[in-house]
Amino acid sequence: MFLKRWSQLLSLTLILSFCMTSVASAAESGQAKYAWAHESIDFLRSHGVFENMEYRTKTLGRMVTKADLTLMVHRLFTDFRVDADKKFNIPGVPNGHPSYQIFKDVYGSMPSAPNGLIGAADRINYDDETFKYIPEKVLTRWDLLITLNALFDDIGYSLELSDGEDIARLRAIKDLPKRYFNSYNQYEKWKYAYQPLAAEIGLMQDKEYGPSLASDLDYVKAYALLGFAEAGIMKPDAKGYFRPNQKVTLAETAVVLHRIYDYYDGGSYVREPSPDDLIPNGSRFFIYKDSPSAHGSSPVSDFALVNSDALPEFYLALKATEKIDLQINVNGEPSYYTYEQLSNPKQPVRIPLNGAYHAEFIPIIRSKGQIATGDNNNIEVMYYYADTFQDFTQAIWYEPTLQLK
Repeated sequence: MFLKRWSQLLSLTLILSFCMTSVASAAESGQAKYAWAHESIDFLRSHGVFENMEYRTKTLGRMVTKADLTLMVHRLFTDFRVDADKKFNIPGVPNGHPSYQIFKDVYGSMPSAPNGLIGAADRINYDDETFKYIPEKVLTRWDLLITLNALFDDIGYSLELSDGEDIARLRAIKDLPKRYFNSYNQYEKWKYAYQPLAAEIGLMQDKEYGPSLASDLDYVKAYALLGFAEAGIMKPDAKGYFRPNQKVTLAETAVVLHRIYDYYDGGSYVREPSPDDLIPNGSRFFIYKDSPSAHGSSPVSDFALVNSDALPEFYLALKATEKIDLQINVNGEPSYYTYEQLSNPKQPVRIPLNGAYHAEFIPIIRSKGQIATGDNNNIEVMYYYADTFQDFTQAIWYEPTLQLK
């Protein structure tokens, strides 16, 4: 009996010894696997980022949620704070939610907030201006990029590329799909035209000048990716793969946040509001010198046309499937234009800007005598604008098929 018990005890001891050795080996293996992140993990830990989060940091390969990221940003970048008495709605994270305060502080600190909260959300549709934050959402590398670009957008804005260089750099990223379009009408029908969280870039074809970024939203996505890569914060690997849909790990998030902290030399990272941020309207389109442009929408609703090149005036025409008149506010002063005035693309109307950085467009449905919103119409419209007088019907992107009903 004694020998039998001794034999059982010896066997159990050997099994436990083997298990402990295996666990220790696995831990050492895991630590070695993420050795490239240890400096950043130690840095974030020394700055209190992982306080009361130790149970989360034992596995550096664990996936990161939006709540995890927001808490880490909140603790590392202490300039992200909003006055306690300031309240605003965060879709998906209502007042009283356990994460409300950190979401309010972090995303409410963006210069465009609260109107611009859409830029860092987890479900976004710029077509109808709807969005939602999802604290439990597990983030991909693309999700991480878009969120951080909304918080630190001067990283992308700082990038200066010559004509065509941005397209060349995008082409070098092998796993980022590029969709080419021959017209804005075709582009508007693309399922990702209003989706910044889709890791695809829209490009407009031009026989004379070659491809260009199809919209302002594609510009935001492209320059977020290229700007963060240029700064060495998030970039493709040596073979040209960014892996946008790969789930992001705690180790990788720590390294990215550490690099952003170093990018600012530990200094101020909350950008002062720019003229763009002070535009009250959520939908924005840009007019540039020597660059005629157009955009369409359905249903028709208000928007802001941004005068980024300080133009003294612009020329405007439109086509719509129902008569709409326009109220255009410049420097807070309204002017009114009828559909009949605006609907001749060969004779566009001159609109003075009087030094304004943007003009607000408020369409009015003639048949109803109502301001058009996303909820009270299904009117399709195309706007054409340029800084010089011209015949818009000669542009390759002119849509001749839009007819009054």
